[in-house]
Amino acid sequence: MKSKQHRISGCRVCGSDLLQTVILLPQMPLTDEFVTSQDLGKEFLGDIEIAICKSCGCSQNVNNTDMDDYYNDYTYSVQSSPFAISFMRTLAERVKQNYFSEQHKPRVIEIGSGTGEQLQEFKKLGFDVLGVEPSKKLVDYANSIGIPTLHAFFDENISEKLPENFQKADLIISSYTFDHIPQPVSVLQKIHTILNPGGITIHEVHDLGLIKKRNEYCLFEHEHYTYLNDRTMSFVLGMNSFDVLTYDILSQKEKRANSLLVVAKKIEQSKKIEIDSRFELDELKALNKNVQAGILRIENWLKENAGLKIAAYGAGGRGVMTIAALTDHSAFAFMVDKNPKAPDIFAPKSHLQVFAIEELEHNRVDKILVFSFGYFNEVVDELCSRFNYQPDQFTSILDLLELNHA
Repeated sequence: MKSKQHRISGCRVCGSDLLQTVILLPQMPLTDEFVTSQDLGKEFLGDIEIAICKSCGCSQNVNNTDMDDYYNDYTYSVQSSPFAISFMRTLAERVKQNYFSEQHKPRVIEIGSGTGEQLQEFKKLGFDVLGVEPSKKLVDYANSIGIPTLHAFFDENISEKLPENFQKADLIISSYTFDHIPQPVSVLQKIHTILNPGGITIHEVHDLGLIKKRNEYCLFEHEHYTYLNDRTMSFVLGMNSFDVLTYDILSQKEKRANSLLVVAKKIEQSKKIEIDSRFELDELKALNKNVQAGILRIENWLKENAGLKIAAYGAGGRGVMTIAALTDHSAFAFMVDKNPKAPDIFAPKSHLQVFAIEELEHNRVDKILVFSFGYFNEVVDELCSRFNYQPDQFTSILDLLELNHA
């Protein structure tokens, strides 16, 4: 896919031109642009530059990347993961219990609803549901299982596409979608317009605080435009007339990896939240140092295990982007994934071939580096029971990235 980058002229949140680039990952791919053997080397590569606004303290990608075709073909789904299904069920139940226990058939819209699993859980609890999703493949699937879904981007013009009974809603949610939105302020303003008085909005994004703690540079992607922590998320919501109710609707054990999950209520006036932008800048600078050290630790681990056959488990964003930032990709024999996108595909930039996990049964390896660390125990249990691997053959990428493991 031929994508083009365009540098933004001002902060995505406050509009200031006081942007300072802190983190640079050169020539990185799109996380989901897997290529066939015939198309190796034709994938998009571009620099990822993460800056901070010295006015409002919000971290962000300084480039917009044209990705309309990319999202139209996007096929990511979590439907096979027991943990993810449990998360979605628990979230729907908690939201119903805490905010809609007395309301008959509340209306919920999900931005970036994917194959509709989260909305299915709300539908089971009596909600009227509607998804908004830019991937045609995922829209078709969601509609086929009874989850009404629009093929569209949720932007300032979305009301023109919403059916009459969803011109107003009681709940608007997104899961790992809000940080993919290049204009977060205009989207929040649209959410505010659509919500009924006192309506609720819930967003799950990658937590910049946890990115720093876990040193997960793989989450700096072309697809992610903003990187918020609880402080800056509260600032963004407050300035757009939302009052944060909680970041703890689920416990840390109930949340997915790297999840910042916020619940906010529509209010009628903006709410000023003070941000120490100098502190946020220092935090991002510290993260940059850790990122470079983390890359070096992974490369040293690979050198220490030179001569051993190593497989990478997890062809999602964490695996693709972590490996893409390394100088030598040949230390890995191949990648495996529970749900490969297609047969005969290779990871972008590293060009590691991606197989289903059954490849590990007959093409045995000495070590398996698990990038899907949120499901590490599930991965180890399954591969040991099905293919007779031993627990000491597995390493979590967190053991190499987190500072307290260094």
